[in-house]
Amino acid sequence: MENLAPAGNRAALERADAAGADAVYLGYAAFSARAGAGNFDREELAEAIRYAHLRHMRVYVTVNTLIKDGELADVLEVLRLLCRLQADGVLVQDLGVLRLARACFPGLAVHASTQMAIHNRQGVRWCAGKGIRRVVLARECSLEEIRQCCAAGAEIEVFGHGAQCVSVSGMCLFSSMVGDRSGNRGRCAQPCRMTYDFRGREGAWLSPRDVCLRDDLPALEQAGVASLKLEGRLKRPEYVAVTASSYQRGLQSLRDGAFRPADAKETEGLLQAFNRGGFMRGYACGCEDAAVICPERVNHQGLRLGRVSEVRNGLMHVRLERALGNGDGLAVRHGRETQELLYSGPDREAGETAVIRLREGIRAAAGDEVDRLTDARQMAQAASLPGRTVPVDLTMRAMPGEKLTVTASDGENTAAAAGDPVETAKTRPSGAEELWRNLSKTGGTVFTVRTCSVETQNAFVPVSEVNRLRREALEKLAQRRTDAFAPDCGGEGSVPEIGFPVNTQPPTAVVRTEGQARAVREQGCRVVWYPEDWREEALERLIREMPAGDWLRLPDVCSGDTLDRLHAFVTRHAEQLGGVVLGSVGQLGLPWPVPYGAGSGIPVMNRQAAMLLTEEGCAFVTASQELTGKELRDLTAGEAPVVVQSYGRTQLMLLHHCPARTALGLSKGHRDCRMCDDSHPDALEGNVLGDRRGYRFPLLRQRLPEGCLVRLMNTLPTDLLDRKGFPWRGMELTTETEEEARMIAKAMKDGHKSGLAATAGHWNRPVE
Repeated sequence: MENLAPAGNRAALERADAAGADAVYLGYAAFSARAGAGNFDREELAEAIRYAHLRHMRVYVTVNTLIKDGELADVLEVLRLLCRLQADGVLVQDLGVLRLARACFPGLAVHASTQMAIHNRQGVRWCAGKGIRRVVLARECSLEEIRQCCAAGAEIEVFGHGAQCVSVSGMCLFSSMVGDRSGNRGRCAQPCRMTYDFRGREGAWLSPRDVCLRDDLPALEQAGVASLKLEGRLKRPEYVAVTASSYQRGLQSLRDGAFRPADAKETEGLLQAFNRGGFMRGYACGCEDAAVICPERVNHQGLRLGRVSEVRNGLMHVRLERALGNGDGLAVRHGRETQELLYSGPDREAGETAVIRLREGIRAAAGDEVDRLTDARQMAQAASLPGRTVPVDLTMRAMPGEKLTVTASDGENTAAAAGDPVETAKTRPSGAEELWRNLSKTGGTVFTVRTCSVETQNAFVPVSEVNRLRREALEKLAQRRTDAFAPDCGGEGSVPEIGFPVNTQPPTAVVRTEGQARAVREQGCRVVWYPEDWREEALERLIREMPAGDWLRLPDVCSGDTLDRLHAFVTRHAEQLGGVVLGSVGQLGLPWPVPYGAGSGIPVMNRQAAMLLTEEGCAFVTASQELTGKELRDLTAGEAPVVVQSYGRTQLMLLHHCPARTALGLSKGHRDCRMCDDSHPDALEGNVLGDRRGYRFPLLRQRLPEGCLVRLMNTLPTDLLDRKGFPWRGMELTTETEEEARMIAKAMKDGHKSGLAATAGHWNRPVE
């Protein structure tokens, strides 16, 4: 199993190397889902790949944002650059980028980013069929789901440590809709780390704890996982060193056949490096609801150092539970305030009392908790870890009349450098020991001498010539070693053409209730049902009440077993159903017996993406809600089969935890919960999250056999009903009454606004 470390900048890359990581993932200066990381420009990227390949460390480059049509030419240049630099793989989210990569650069290994939201075996099979070598699974997958995915035809990478998005990755529009910074474009403002009001209680109800699967490596290996990803491209290089070192120890012990879990010191080191509310074992190992979310704290918690015993004359006395060192970063938890300071003073041991001067403005009182956020000694040790070296065998032949030769070998690759013929010594010959001493000086390179031998007899060899040939031989060896390790990305193909079929589709309306369906049907809309309950009994009841010809919108996320059951349901009722709207990319991996289109869970921001989906059999696709009016017109030009959502509340997040259960402190029983079924007073139904500005975001349940998902909806619907010039319009109704639905459907038919309180979304404000 690969130890895959983050490299937000060159320093982090070097720390990953020092920690023994097998590979790193990093971002180019453009089109990376972590635009806030340092990332690498063209020259830095070339040097980073050379640095890594020389040390036999793989480099995967992220081009995993959604791309607008006007950016595709630049993306093509990035892919061409990655081929030329022989990157080991490129991570993509956008289906248009996937189409370009497979057509233009077939030798470039493509990885499906977690932003593509592949979460079941059917999705992995589809990816493998499209030439995707590796799938980075959605972080919500259970261990059993991971095991099934590992047998589905592509390498599987799973998330092993660090901060986890609370929403299904690639399906979060919260940052985009409440501001202009899109998570799908690498600019997430992290509204998930803000506090919200839920039933009168304020807390960070969308803020997950950090994941730590250090002790679950055997289960992941047994499942067939190929790569374990450590999060942290936005974190300091020392964090990379600490986490990658810990996982390297665990993985190495696993390879040696005697797995060693992290001991108390190692676990404490991981927590000290960074933790948000302590660690959890993630959805992969069964964490649910209150075990996932930490409503009390959104930033690094550190480790508890001790408590304040007294404060006198500007000095805080702390009874230490852990050692305190000069330069440690501290946090004083005073009431609801967290105040940070840097300790400067003599080292103190656990059990002692440290006296710490409080700078102006910091308040503390007896009983306050003091945490250590940064351990200066840990950071220094992490920063000083030596990088890996390459053992080399050096030989020199220095015989009079023959060319002077130096040969270098790493055991797999060999390189030689030859100079002028060697002269016979006129006075004192160059001794073998003297030549050996000069030959073995490899300082300033990645190489360390394993063996060194010299063959000479009565020869005179200038020291400068020994140094020159040694450098030349090692440089050649470095190049051969790098070339042998780097992938062959092959040649370049042509940009695939675009040619859409004629669009002859009626306006589409997604509904949740019978009243909404009646209202929109009156205005000639195609009715697409998006029910709350996806259990078998509820679906059979729905199909009995649905008029023939209505469509069904599938859930964005479900387990592989549930997807198979839904496919069987659609097959049984194929004669009655007009078609299905797919909720995620992975659902393309099944042979649907009815017409199908791509819903909003398969975001389309460019015409190449729309064309790939059309080639996959989609009768229509759905335009990304992050496009402006002008960008939408460019996308839909020529009557392309692209639905523009003209009305509806935008789904901001798709949550795997239930805020209602989380608020109750429940961490088990998510699958079998019946609070909403039984109209329990603590049920989720009818509840909202409220932010500090007074906006209220509805929470809608989606019940699946494996448990509920929660849809966090925008506070206001988007209304573009009066915008003209689009060949195909759509709407999605959620909380609207039948009468409101009738008003909206008529407004869409007549081309004017609904008259309800609404927003124009991104029509006039492009996302970053």
